[in-house]
Amino acid sequence: MSRKSMALVVGENIALRRRSLGMTQEQLAEHLNIGQNALSRMEKGAISPKTARLRDFAAILQCSPADLFREAEPDTVELAATLAELIRPLTPHARQTILRIVRESAALADSGRGR
Repeated sequence: MSRKSMALVVGENIALRRRSLGMTQEQLAEHLNIGQNALSRMEKGAISPKTARLRDFAAILQCSPADLFREAEPDTVELAATLAELIRPLTPHARQTILRIVRESAALADSGRGR
């Protein structure tokens, strides 16, 4: 891992995944039964989520707990933020459809890489 603290990496991933799903901090905090202020501090890396809560975060954010610890490449973060902004005005169903299409496209692109 780079010089970024683990709390910062996890916080950035939580924020990125939350935004990509079109969720507000308030919505995610409500799903987790925590305060929005606590979630904000987690996303900023000021505090870390309790280990026992990582599964809850992952389930709601539709990823594995391990995904929350992965550092993204800078261009990936920028692209993900752009995608989040593009899908924000869509309905939840439309956002899920876009997410499925992106997942399938990424899997196809990754399978073609090994050739």
